[in-house]
Amino acid sequence: MSDFAAWRSLVDKELAGASFDKLVYRTPEDITIDPLYTERPAELPMPGMAPYVRGANAQNTAFGLCIRIDGDRTVATEELDGGATALWIDVGNDSALEAAAVAHADLVVDIAKSIPAQAIEWLAQRGVDKRIWIDIDPIMAVAQGVTPGNTLVKRLSHLPNLVSDTRERLPNARPLRVSTTILHSAGADAADELALGLSAGVAYLRALIAGGLPITEAARTLWLQLPVGRDTFGEICKIRAARVLWHKVLAVAGAPNEPPPPIHAVASSRTQTQRDPWVNMLRVTTEMFAAIIGGAQIVTPRPFDDQLAAVSALGRRVARNTVLILRDESHLGRVVDAAGGSYYIETRTDALAREAWKRFTAIEKDGGITELVGSGALRARLDAAWTRRAAHLAKRKEPVLGVSEFAHVGEKLPAAPIPTAPLLVSSALVEHRDAEMFEAMRARIEALPFDVMLLALGPPAEHRARISYSAGLFGIVGIRTREATSPQRADVAVICGSDERYTAEAAGVARALKSAGVRKVVLAGRPGALETELRAAGVEAFVFVGCDVLATMEELLL
Repeated sequence: MSDFAAWRSLVDKELAGASFDKLVYRTPEDITIDPLYTERPAELPMPGMAPYVRGANAQNTAFGLCIRIDGDRTVATEELDGGATALWIDVGNDSALEAAAVAHADLVVDIAKSIPAQAIEWLAQRGVDKRIWIDIDPIMAVAQGVTPGNTLVKRLSHLPNLVSDTRERLPNARPLRVSTTILHSAGADAADELALGLSAGVAYLRALIAGGLPITEAARTLWLQLPVGRDTFGEICKIRAARVLWHKVLAVAGAPNEPPPPIHAVASSRTQTQRDPWVNMLRVTTEMFAAIIGGAQIVTPRPFDDQLAAVSALGRRVARNTVLILRDESHLGRVVDAAGGSYYIETRTDALAREAWKRFTAIEKDGGITELVGSGALRARLDAAWTRRAAHLAKRKEPVLGVSEFAHVGEKLPAAPIPTAPLLVSSALVEHRDAEMFEAMRARIEALPFDVMLLALGPPAEHRARISYSAGLFGIVGIRTREATSPQRADVAVICGSDERYTAEAAGVARALKSAGVRKVVLAGRPGALETELRAAGVEAFVFVGCDVLATMEELLL
């Protein structure tokens, strides 16, 4: 029988003297992930927090499929007939509302382009009696630049009356949204998402309590909207951690028996790509898997062509059916907290919750998220976070399939990409996508007549790996390379061979390439001790795993 000591002995043997730390991963939240977990940590859950189960009723494992509707009743009816149980609609979309009423579907109502009181009036006049989640979220409206920052205090003071009116006219509604989608798109890691979301929710609770609403009733006005990104296990832990963090907040506020707000999990826009959009089907599948296993009450997938100018019927159908297959064929959602009992998931959830709570208390000490939004510190905080993430992506430490890895050269997109929208409010948070830097550079380069030659040194066993790597590297910007075995004229030539052959031949080959009229000579591999000699011979750049792809392409091609 194996034990941990025996396993560790075998690992050390395979590492052949390398440090065991090589197998330890640190998340963007600075949480350590060990390669193996053999027991449940003693201090779980975090003190003051409830077990990591879905909602208040441990027997209720059902989740709803909520589809975003940008069209009319025809589209809404198609989604409902296809299996959706809830619709996410804009205020004023009467035809979609009518379709939801006929199907007895739940609603998520977007009021971004409406005055909250008018949105409540619109719903009340139409006699909506199903469960409604309304996205009144004044803090994020200011952060997004939708409403002026100088109106935030006034809007918070109006919340008690607004909530009282909603409870009277729409008894099945939760009117206040706590959303971290914009924070995620602006670059926040999971701990910042949770901490800033907690701060926003606490600001809403304070406003309601100041207006005379008991904490138990105030808590029932909230719902959470969380984006689900590419790190499957990390996102499962994020949703679980959100639930226990909110349990602690409510317990501290005097409502320990009140369940945490329900969660609406939305497939991340940050992970979506315009190039090779078919891969988005896989991204959405893993994101919805994480959302369901994490315990969200309703989930919203994205069409694979969500970032193109025209979303297709195929895109909508695949998105919808992805969740239906996960629900009805994979039977996800039938087990309460399916990830519970995994030592890895339990440990990571707890670590994330502790880190988020630490950041939340620091944010509150400095005046809360309202102070961060008003001072511009939130924008600065998330801009810095995105800068760090962008540097990580540029080196392909997190490759974007179909874009920065295995790019499809010569592809024909099913529709034109959505053009980048100008930022209208200078203080507003800037939303990003992981692929945007690569896609922007490809748009600048791929139409230009670049001739990139890969010069093979030695037999295939010596050069094939670096030939393949280099071809993929230039494929990122849409350039199809050609191979050669002798120096020829080209705009860019990449020398590809083994380290041993570089020692004997690379400098002479570089000089021959320059003599043949090559504008830029590149070597595939790290230069090591040969760098001075190779640069003197005409090598101007080195490409290798971990190099900054964007900076390298900028240097070579622009």
